[in-house]
Amino acid sequence: MTERYVYFNHASSGPLPTTAIAAMTEYLDRFSREGEVPYQEAEVVVEDARLLAGRLMRVKPEGLAFVKNASAGAIIAINSIEWRAGDNVVLMKDAFPSNLYPFDYLLPHVEKRYVTSAELALGPDCVYRLVDKHTRAVALDWVHFLSGARADIGAIGRFCRELGVWFLVDVMQGLGAVDFDFGSLDADFVYAGGNKWLLGPHGIGLLRVNPEKLPALKPANLGWLSARWDDFNDIYSRKPMKAGASRFEEGTKNYPGIYGLRESMRILLDVGIASVEKQIRRVVDSLRKRLLAAGFEISTPEEPKRSAGIITCRKPGTDMPALFQRLKAQGHICSLRENSLRLAPHFYNTGEEAARFIDPSVAGTALA
Repeated sequence: MTERYVYFNHASSGPLPTTAIAAMTEYLDRFSREGEVPYQEAEVVVEDARLLAGRLMRVKPEGLAFVKNASAGAIIAINSIEWRAGDNVVLMKDAFPSNLYPFDYLLPHVEKRYVTSAELALGPDCVYRLVDKHTRAVALDWVHFLSGARADIGAIGRFCRELGVWFLVDVMQGLGAVDFDFGSLDADFVYAGGNKWLLGPHGIGLLRVNPEKLPALKPANLGWLSARWDDFNDIYSRKPMKAGASRFEEGTKNYPGIYGLRESMRILLDVGIASVEKQIRRVVDSLRKRLLAAGFEISTPEEPKRSAGIITCRKPGTDMPALFQRLKAQGHICSLRENSLRLAPHFYNTGEEAARFIDPSVAGTALA
């Protein structure tokens, strides 16, 4: 892939590593040849993947569940909270729809109060002002999908914990790009899909549930595999519920997705998430400098603590859709969002690729 493209589109989808493809292919090939991969054997891989996810997020693995995507994580969180008459919830008005639509559809009777990503980029006071004695939950995106602005979820989490307010965080645009200790975060639910910065396949994601809050949750998204099974010889005797967040894995899992995600997470851990973040920052800083010199306006905050791996830009007087198509034709892969270019490099991208993207003196330049 890197031989054909300059791929700056990880905020949309990350390319699948060859090791992940190999692991998924091996599982599917065996499924084809043998009819199944034994449950107990597949579950060993699941638990290994859970351990790796725990290392990546710096949380205990028993607090993690595999889900289909970020939306599934939000839905489980919403349905697990006991909502009361008169409650309100604080949301990000311009959040990605996966962290808005579930609240609209599932909680039509709950008052919605909104902050914007621009307000959050200035600090958490905008959230504090909206919270009152009737606020049941705060649900935010950690990193905004368009501007790349990063919210101070640490401060907001402490605030919510002090007031007994549920805190839900969609970390889709930061997990795998930013070195962050989620074990120290005062959040009750943290969720993300695996197909962006985690470099995993579609249809698999992670949900972290605060283990302290499990006893207080309303039963939701529970099924037959929420129980502990040693084998399937004895079907009819009642099995006990799993103690941790894996109880939310209610039925047959996406084993190919978990096999692939395990390998993708292994790559990030082998490189080191701190090193991943540093390299992303180097490429983003190089792009920022070159884009500004080329006359582009940048909407992403420059301060490292207020941003992650995204840099969004536009050039006044330029036909941005036409520029996007020209970039694509030349093998420079990014996204067009709200008439702006959204660039999202990962740790394997280089400064030379940033130069080739912009510098007219480099062959193959797209923005010359």
